[in-house]
Amino acid sequence: YDVISQFSYKLLMSENHPLAAVPDVDVSSLSPYTEIAHADPFIPAMPASEVQRMGITAHTDKRIYVFERASQLDLLSNNHDTFMWVSPLPEYVLKMYGLVEKTCDFPSNRYIDILIYKKDYLLSEYDKMFIDEIVKFKPKKAIDDM
Repeated sequence: YDVISQFSYKLLMSENHPLAAVPDVDVSSLSPYTEIAHADPFIPAMPASEVQRMGITAHTDKRIYVFERASQLDLLSNNHDTFMWVSPLPEYVLKMYGLVEKTCDFPSNRYIDILIYKKDYLLSEYDKMFIDEIVKFKPKKAIDDM
């Protein structure tokens, strides 16, 4: 396998959100706000009930499920009482939508994106170029979180 990125989830919210000026948001302060969540599971290989037991979605009762990323960003940008859990985003995306990322610790908030292949597989030049391109475009701040 090859490690592509290591990161912690961040809170994504409008720059006009009531918590936008708070340096490190406490997870308990999220309860009055609405979470924008992916309509498909956070962790595809894990049942939704297990994800909830991990505490990722236990911070609020109010949730809007949306499949498509641009719609999620539009909702966050236009509704200042919403937030979303995300892997770090490029700065240009944050500026384009008027959003900010905030640090918020909760248990098990460490993730690694890896590319898995057979043990005896020899990477071709195209494979290596593909991996290099992926690594080149990951947000630099993602590695700094670990």
